[in-house]
Amino acid sequence: MRRACAWRPPGGPRDTQARIRSGLEIRVNEPSRQPLPVEPPSQPPVKLHTFPAKEEPKWSTFGTACMCLFGIIVPAATLTIELAWAWCASEFFDPVPTHVHSLLVASVPLGNAVALIYSHTRNPRLLRAAILLNGMALAVSTIYSLIFLPFAPLGFIGVIIYGLGLLPLSPHLSFITALVLRRRLKKLHAVHHASPLRPLHGALVALLALSTVEVTGAVTQVALQAATHGTRPETRRAGLQWLRSVGDEETLLASSYLGVKRSSLVAFLLSFDSQISAEDARDTYYRVTGRTFNSVPKPDNLRRGKGFRSSSWDSELGGEHVGGRVPGLSLVSSEMKGAVDGDAALAYLEWTMSFEMTATGQAEARTQVALPPGAVVSRVTLYIDGQEREAAFSSTKQVRAAYQKVVHARRDPLLITQKGKDRIQVQCFPIVKGPPMKIKIGITAPLAPRDEGRFASLPLPTLAERNFHIAEDFRHVVRVESLRPLTTPAGGNLEQRKDGVSEWLAALSDEALVPPQAVLTVQRKGAADIAWAEDMFDPAYVVRQQVRNTVAEVPERVLLILDASAGMKDALPQVAAALSAFPQGTELAVLAAWDGVEELLPLGKADAAALQRAAERVRELSPVGGQDANAALARAWSLAAPQGRTVAVWVHGPQPLGTPRLSGDTTSREYAASRWPTPAPLAELLDVMVGQGPNKMAVDLAPYASFRTVPRLGTLEEDLKNLFSSWGHATPQVHRERMLRAGLELPESAWKTSPHLARLWAREEVSRLIATNEPEPRAQAVQLASRHQLVTEVTGAVVLERQEQYDEAGLKPVDPDSVPSVPEPETWMLLGVACALVIAFRLRRRQA
Repeated sequence: MRRACAWRPPGGPRDTQARIRSGLEIRVNEPSRQPLPVEPPSQPPVKLHTFPAKEEPKWSTFGTACMCLFGIIVPAATLTIELAWAWCASEFFDPVPTHVHSLLVASVPLGNAVALIYSHTRNPRLLRAAILLNGMALAVSTIYSLIFLPFAPLGFIGVIIYGLGLLPLSPHLSFITALVLRRRLKKLHAVHHASPLRPLHGALVALLALSTVEVTGAVTQVALQAATHGTRPETRRAGLQWLRSVGDEETLLASSYLGVKRSSLVAFLLSFDSQISAEDARDTYYRVTGRTFNSVPKPDNLRRGKGFRSSSWDSELGGEHVGGRVPGLSLVSSEMKGAVDGDAALAYLEWTMSFEMTATGQAEARTQVALPPGAVVSRVTLYIDGQEREAAFSSTKQVRAAYQKVVHARRDPLLITQKGKDRIQVQCFPIVKGPPMKIKIGITAPLAPRDEGRFASLPLPTLAERNFHIAEDFRHVVRVESLRPLTTPAGGNLEQRKDGVSEWLAALSDEALVPPQAVLTVQRKGAADIAWAEDMFDPAYVVRQQVRNTVAEVPERVLLILDASAGMKDALPQVAAALSAFPQGTELAVLAAWDGVEELLPLGKADAAALQRAAERVRELSPVGGQDANAALARAWSLAAPQGRTVAVWVHGPQPLGTPRLSGDTTSREYAASRWPTPAPLAELLDVMVGQGPNKMAVDLAPYASFRTVPRLGTLEEDLKNLFSSWGHATPQVHRERMLRAGLELPESAWKTSPHLARLWAREEVSRLIATNEPEPRAQAVQLASRHQLVTEVTGAVVLERQEQYDEAGLKPVDPDSVPSVPEPETWMLLGVACALVIAFRLRRRQA
């Protein structure tokens, strides 16, 4: 029997077993023999190294208190103070211009608070929220730290002196706190083996929200900067085009109220030089949209600190401009009643309005009223405790000073002054929550004769600009009476009463009150009639009026200036159609205010071909935005020659832009004098306005040209054709003169009318006196207008609450018995009977 053979290395069986386990030794055993038992190794067992359990991190109480103070309390207090008082927005820029900005800034103390709470409670439910909010806090605080970096030195100084320096330093303190809390979250994450720590998600959420609200605002801000402060005309034009295409109208409207000091954070980082004032933003809003900023409701998210929160603060309180809409202030009632004397070609209207305030605080109602051409305010009344208080008439400077003084004392004043040709401004204060404030304005107006003097027309006054709200369903109640038949295209109820009086009753919306819709036409006896009236303020005189057919001189040169604003879209085709009535052979130039000045027809003799070419160019004109008429009017001024009669016809929509506001030593008046020198080369500047709105350019041009408003009695095409055809033809014209009563003989057919005729004469005489631009005639004009109780270019009217206030201001209210009034229906009946008796008595004398 063979024995098993195996090679055994030296070292004993244990070494052999070790080599066998390592695969270095091969043994051959017999099949029937059991393998040798494997002995355990002789080397010591391997020791397992175990890591000790990690200890929970502990934070110092002092560090936690500092983070609670500088990372939560200080930024929360800073945001609250800025939202309440807007310190930064008032002086530098608005850090929270929108609600999204406010929420993002509020996420900083909130994120720090959640992370701090989690670091102490270790509540796993707060982990995800803490990580997300910490990422948002890091992103937001980083951006605001960069923005407020230039204010850091001021913050350190403020901390040393007053302690308020923590406010501009709060973004930096919040950033440091969020960074420390980020390290705490990392340590806690390592201990509890939680989900992956991804603070980048929160940062992306914050950046996405911030970029969403910043892009549109930044584009609008940069384009607004270029449009208002561009160094070259091309830059300003490009800024306007950007605003018209991609600009945010809400941002522009908000800027128009309170001005913008870089409401966009991106725009703040891009620009540190010039700021955009409210006046610049208002002009740009008109240039972009073609509407005045106060023709639309005020945004609900405004605040005084140049930002976008709600507030009823009125920056124009007691000023000379209408300004923006006041929240809560509205017109609650409006009644216009009047009497028309067609034979004397005059009318008297009384407009009673009531204003109501639904919000807390005090408000001032301001509006510009467009009067009928040639009209004048002859009565001003304020209702105090239900009693009528009449106004005092004096120089504009004196009555405005009295009004502003009483406004600051929070009393009840009413002020009416003239703002340009056929415009007045009405201001009353204070209007508080409670009973409405009620005022009455008396208007003496001439009628425009037409159709060879057989008829006369009267456009009603209208609200051209206002700072109060008018509801969509609001209606102006109108009642007008006349001894002659009345007609109007405005609708309503026309009735011939039994006493022979023609009465018109209507309820008109604010849009329907604008001519040519609200135009009254009354019959007359004839163009050669003479009307007269006693001058009740100077009984030694009477005023005589005669309507005569006068041939209007044909101008040698006509400059037609067109406004290419968006509101003129429907009017320009009518202008083109009216050119067919232009007198051929007269020199004509057609200019358009279209982002500068566009010469549609060069100056030259007008023939059929030239008029047709001009009409085609007018139809091809593309109205856009709101146009500045300065360049077009200056071009027309340069085309006017001192030889021959040059007439400019300006057809336009609302004009909130006047002469440019210049900085430095050059004022707007000096600029206007250099651009429109006097004596004016224009014989006359005829103003034809389309729609309702301000006409600031007319105010600036009044001292430099013979400015006349063309009454809107029909469509624009009809009015322009009547104007063109009147040149060289006999048209009825009204002539008034004052004469001594002693020895004056009047024909028996002369029509005696009311003292309003003397008021119309006084208004014309005041305009003639101030046209001389001399101190002595101007003083005479103030005295004449004050004596006749008129609001003119040099006088105004103010109603004060107490007699002591009148005495302190050196004013005297008028006698209530001297103010005009509208006769009631029964009075008209008595007048009709009296007129019938007078006529019968004169006929009997003729027969005798």
